Amino acid sequence: MAPRVVFLRSKSPAGIEPRIAKEAATLVRAGYEVHVVLWDRTRSFPAEETRDGIRIHRYQRRAPEGQIGLARRLPGWWLFAARRAAALRPDVIHAVDFDTAWPARVGARLTHAALVYDIFDFYSEMILLDLPGFLRRFLARAERRMVRRADLVILPDLRRQVQLGDTRPKRIVEILNVPEDQRVPAEVAKDFTVFYGGMISKDRGLLDLMVACEATGAKFIVAGHGPDEAELLPHLESSPACLYLGTVPYEEVLRQTASCHAIAALYDPSVPNNRLAAPNKVYEAMMLAKPLIVSDGIAVADLVRSLGCGTIVPYGDRAAIQRALEALMLSPADCEGMGARGRAAFERGYNWKTMEARLLDAYASLPAQKR
Repeated sequence: MAPRVVFLRSKSPAGIEPRIAKEAATLVRAGYEVHVVLWDRTRSFPAEETRDGIRIHRYQRRAPEGQIGLARRLPGWWLFAARRAAALRPDVIHAVDFDTAWPARVGARLTHAALVYDIFDFYSEMILLDLPGFLRRFLARAERRMVRRADLVILPDLRRQVQLGDTRPKRIVEILNVPEDQRVPAEVAKDFTVFYGGMISKDRGLLDLMVACEATGAKFIVAGHGPDEAELLPHLESSPACLYLGTVPYEEVLRQTASCHAIAALYDPSVPNNRLAAPNKVYEAMMLAKPLIVSDGIAVADLVRSLGCGTIVPYGDRAAIQRALEALMLSPADCEGMGARGRAAFERGYNWKTMEARLLDAYASLPAQKR
C-alpha cells in the first residue's frame, strides 16, 4: 500500500500554488498517494478535484486577504483541516506555514503520522499589519515550538535559519523555489516590457516601477493578488504604461515571463521577511534567460550580484530604477548576457531536478510510515 501524504496550506491561488504542485507531483511520481487540503478564500474552485494525480480538498469560505478580518475565520479553517487530515489517515502530514500548525499537530497526534513543516514565510515577520511587539514575539515563539516538534523542516533558503533563533530542528533541508525546466513557447514583446507576477502589496515597489516605466516608455505587466489591491490597483489600472492581468494560472505566468524583456523583484528590505525572500520569479527568470531588476539589501540581490544575471537598485529610488531601465533598454546585448548567465546557473543546479532528489531523500529519512 502506497504511503499517504496530506499537505495543508491555507491558500489556494490559481487552484494550487506552483511550489506545492511541484512538491506534491514529485511525491506522486515516487509512488506516494498525495492529498492537498487548501483554503479557497474566493470560492473560485471545486471543493474536490484531482490534478496530475494530486487529490485536492478545499475549505470554501470567503475571507479577506491580508486583513485583520482573516483572523476571525481561522478557527473554521483549522477545524476543517484537522478533521480532513485525520480522516485521511496519513503516513505524513506536510504543513505549510504557521497557520496550519495547529491542525497539522492535531492530525499527526491522532494518526501517529510523521510531521513535515515547510516554511514558505516565517509568520511573525511576514505579517505587515501593525501588530504589538508582544504579539509578534508570541507568534515567533509558537512557530519555533512547531519547528522543534516537526520530524523534518523545509526552508526555501538556509539563510532563513536565523529566523529560528536558537531552535534546532530534528532535520532541516533546503528546497529552493526553482521551477521544473520546460519550454515556454512565446513571442517576445515588440516594446520593452517588464513583468511582475506575485503579491499585490505595498512592499513590492510596484508604483515605483510603474512611474519608471511611464518615464522611459517601457511597458509594465502585472499579475497576482494581495492585501493592498484596493490601494494599488487604481494607480496601476489607470497608468498608460501598465496592464494588470489579475490572478492568472501558472502557465500564463511563465508565458508572460518568456515574452517580456526583464523581470522585477523589488522587495522592501525594511520588512524583515523580505530580506530573506527567495521568490519563484527569480528562478523562473533564470530558467527563461531573462535579466532581473532587484532591490538591494535582500538575499536575492546577493545571488544576482554573484551570478551577474541582472541589475540591482536601491529600494524606492525611482531615479535609480529609471536609470536601470534605460540601461537595459539601450543595450540588448547586456540583457542577453545577463539572461545567459542566469540560464547557465539554472542548468548547474538552480532547478527542480536537483531539488526533487533532496525532497525524496528527506522523505526517506522520516520515521517509519504506516503501511
